[in-house]
Amino acid sequence: MRLSLFLVSMIFSVTAIAGGNVYRHSDDTLQKLYSELHYLNQVGNEIHNSYDEKVANDPQQLRFCEGEYGYVGTRARATIGIANRIESPNKEEYIAAGWKAYQCIKCSGDISHCDAIPPALETIKAEYNALQSQ
Repeated sequence: MRLSLFLVSMIFSVTAIAGGNVYRHSDDTLQKLYSELHYLNQVGNEIHNSYDEKVANDPQQLRFCEGEYGYVGTRARATIGIANRIESPNKEEYIAAGWKAYQCIKCSGDISHCDAIPPALETIKAEYNALQSQ
């Protein structure tokens, strides 16, 4: 009994100490950011192709759109967080692209926000390739 109590207290002590460490992103964070921005861009374009005119003129269509695509907002907000954790000279551009993606997937948003994502995707791809060649 004492041994198990000791082991449990040791585990909690180690996790408490480790909890104070600063989060460091893994090597695949750029890949994750790229895939999320790419996905959000696709969904945003799909939303605007399906609902742009309908949403502008019909509040019921806005509700339908939000019901169908509302879940994507959480992924878009998480993408901003991913971009914020990256240590890169392009960090600000990645964060801005995350915000554009968040606006892009909104049913009442403007498609011009979606147009700002592909240049960031190219920057991410170039940075990732440069890191791989080192």
